[in-house]
Amino acid sequence: MTQDQDSSLKRIVSLESLVTHLQYDLEQISKVVHNQQQKIDDLQRQIDLWAEQNESEGFDLPDPLQEKPPHY
Repeated sequence: MTQDQDSSLKRIVSLESLVTHLQYDLEQISKVVHNQQQKIDDLQRQIDLWAEQNESEGFDLPDPLQEKPPHY
């Protein structure tokens, strides 16, 4: 094997190793994003449920622009 071939082989091995590490990192990031999306979906369901409960109980929040502060 010539020196150029040896150098090329080392570069290829190095690139393959880098790609393997990047694939692993991408899989980890994908899992994190998936978990975060599940949490966001769960929180959105909770918010929707609370909003539904508040509407069904007739609970209306006062309009802060129409409400006078206590010192008036």
